Amino acid sequence: MKKIYIIQILLLSIFLTGCSDSNYTDLEDSQVKIESADIAFNASGGTGEIVVAETDAFTAASDQNWCSLNISGKVIALTVEPNVSISGRTARITVKSGNKTNYVVVTQTLAKFYIESDDAGISGKGYEVRIPCETDVSLAVDTVYDSWLTASIDGNEIVLQATPNPSMENTRSTTITLAIRNQGNTVFTHNLNVTQGTNYLNYEDYLGTYTMYYSTTNTSSIPTRSLTVTLSVKSEGETYRLDGILADNSPGELLARFNANNGTVSLLGQIMHVYPDTQYDFWWLPYSDPTNGNYINRSTTAGMVAVDIDLSNGGLKFNMADNGVWGSRVVAGFMLRNYNGSTSMGNVNGKDGQPYYYYPSFDKQ
Repeated sequence: MKKIYIIQILLLSIFLTGCSDSNYTDLEDSQVKIESADIAFNASGGTGEIVVAETDAFTAASDQNWCSLNISGKVIALTVEPNVSISGRTARITVKSGNKTNYVVVTQTLAKFYIESDDAGISGKGYEVRIPCETDVSLAVDTVYDSWLTASIDGNEIVLQATPNPSMENTRSTTITLAIRNQGNTVFTHNLNVTQGTNYLNYEDYLGTYTMYYSTTNTSSIPTRSLTVTLSVKSEGETYRLDGILADNSPGELLARFNANNGTVSLLGQIMHVYPDTQYDFWWLPYSDPTNGNYINRSTTAGMVAVDIDLSNGGLKFNMADNGVWGSRVVAGFMLRNYNGSTSMGNVNGKDGQPYYYYPSFDKQ
C-alpha cells in the first residue's frame, strides 16, 4: 500500500492566485491599490511578485524574515525561503503610499514527503538500489545504523548500497533515518527499514583464479601445501574446468560442478581419461578419513561440496566437505590413480609431485 507522509498542513489565510482580490481590498481611497499578486508558495519556496497600481511612490515591508522583498518600479519582488516547519505559515506584506495602506498575505504550505513503502529490499550481493521518493524540500540521510549499508539522496531517489552479505543462509536487516532540517535543527524524521537477502552465488561468481590449500595426509586437516588453480567455463551454468592440480602432461581434465539448487560447487569422484586401445583408466578418487580405514571409492557421485563460504571481505573463500553420498564413510579428500579394470596400477603424481589432496580449501585471488 502506498503511503504519503505530509507534515500537518495549515493554511492560515486564503491566498491569491493570478488577479484575485481575496487577499487585499482596494475599493476605498484609503487603501493602496494592488493590480496583481503572485503570493501562494509551496514548501520549496521561490519567487513571486506584487504589482502596485499607484502612480505615487510607495514602500513595502514584510513581517517575516523568511519572506524578503525588493521594490523595482511598481513591482514588489518576493523571495520565499523553503519551509521545513511542522505547519504552513503566512507573512503579511504592508504596502504604504502617502496616507494609504494595504496588506497582502503571503501563504506557504508545509514540507511534504512521499515514499511508497517503509520497507526496502537489497540483493545479498550488494547491488545498488534506488528508491523513488517525492519531497518539496531538501531531504538528508540522518543515520545509518549498520556499517554494511550506506545511503544517500540523489534528487528524488534514496540510494542504498550494501556490502555483500557474508551468509548464504541468513538475511540481515537494518534501519536508516531520513530527516528534514531547518537551520541545523531536525524538524521531521522518517525511518526506512532495509533487509538484505542471502548471498546466493551464481555460476559466474566462482569463475577465476584461486589458491587451493590442502594437506598431504588424511590424518590432519591443517594445510601444508598450496597450488594456484583456476575455474573456467566447461559447460555454461553446469560445470567448470579445474586447472592447476594435474601435472602438465596428465591426460584428461578435472571437472567441478555448480549446484544450482544451493549455489555451491562440488568436486566428485570422476574418471578423467581412458587410454586408447588399453584398459587403463585415470581417476580422481574420493578418499576416506582415518576412522573409515583409509578407504577409496571409484564413484562419480561421492565426493566433496563447498561449505563455510566466506564473502565477508568482498572476496570468496570456501572449504570442501563430504557430500554424504558415500553413506558409511566420510570423504576426507582425493587421490590420483590409474586402474586396469578393477586392478590398481598405482598412484599418479599431480602438479606438485604427489597424488594426495586432503581437506582442500579455496581462496579466490
